[in-house]
Amino acid sequence: MNCPKCGIELEQNGEVCPECGPVYGSSKNIFDKIARIEEILLTTFLGAMVLLVLIQIFLRNVFHSGIAGGDSIVRHLVLWLAFLGAGLAARNGAHVRIDVASRIVPQKWKRVVRIIVDIFSIVVCSILVFAAYEFVSVEYEGQGVIPFLNIPVWLIQIIIPFGYLIITLRFASSAYMNIIKTVKDK
Repeated sequence: MNCPKCGIELEQNGEVCPECGPVYGSSKNIFDKIARIEEILLTTFLGAMVLLVLIQIFLRNVFHSGIAGGDSIVRHLVLWLAFLGAGLAARNGAHVRIDVASRIVPQKWKRVVRIIVDIFSIVVCSILVFAAYEFVSVEYEGQGVIPFLNIPVWLIQIIIPFGYLIITLRFASSAYMNIIKTVKDK
């Protein structure tokens, strides 16, 4: 088995990667459980989105009608897919990074650079959690409803602050693990 983060060959499933730490699936911590829920939700929402779009196409072409609010539901499902996917990318270290320093610094300083980048990401994502919470609060007060099953808009948009929160926690976990490794190595 290879480490999903760095690709190092591991001798057995569940072994701790010498570079990245515990391998996903090797223990049943809270992040592994959250990741599993994210994977299930991603699969379910992608399937629901495709099915809803196909039903909409069929209803429009055959009966010249559609599902009230169906387009809005699809847009919000895309939002859920984006945030759940971003959370999984942050878990795997596969998120978009603009990190030139890690390419030019010596190997012994790379972990320190990762810690700095993670801390910066924690700060930015924390600000986004707060802004997203404020946004959803405004939607809650506005009491907007999507016609399809009378779903409140704020309820569907709740993924925005929660998505940023999960990403923030993933960066915090990464920073913590790198700090622990750095202290151990000294």
